[in-house]
Amino acid sequence: MPPDHHEPLPESWSYGLYIPHDPRAVRVARATIRCVLGTARLERLTDTAELLLSEVVTNAYRYSTADVYVAMDWVPHQLEVHVFDTGPLRGVAERHGDGLAESGRGLPLVAACADAWGVRTYGGDGKSVWFRMAGARD
Repeated sequence: MPPDHHEPLPESWSYGLYIPHDPRAVRVARATIRCVLGTARLERLTDTAELLLSEVVTNAYRYSTADVYVAMDWVPHQLEVHVFDTGPLRGVAERHGDGLAESGRGLPLVAACADAWGVRTYGGDGKSVWFRMAGARD
């Protein structure tokens, strides 16, 4: 049963999702963030967050052979999403679309639509691509 829109929601929350290296990864990530943001009454952020997450998970799926972990964190007025994978870091900086290409537009799209984004490295065996969006509950 969907949550009652009158029940109080926590000020901060975190959700995480392991996604296997599987062709359904992007679809699962999109459905998950749509559900999480909808139940958190953050519908205004949903379409853009879903698009950005799908671009980042697509890159993780394309450039890595390992599972990915998606972390979604909300603190008042701010959503931060991380996609952790073991793909090559060098590829992140090289992925620039030329506007006409069928691929390579994902990270420029993230840069254009997110309030902030970046890459964090974790030792020699992993990284996260993250983005941040400001917003308020509906």
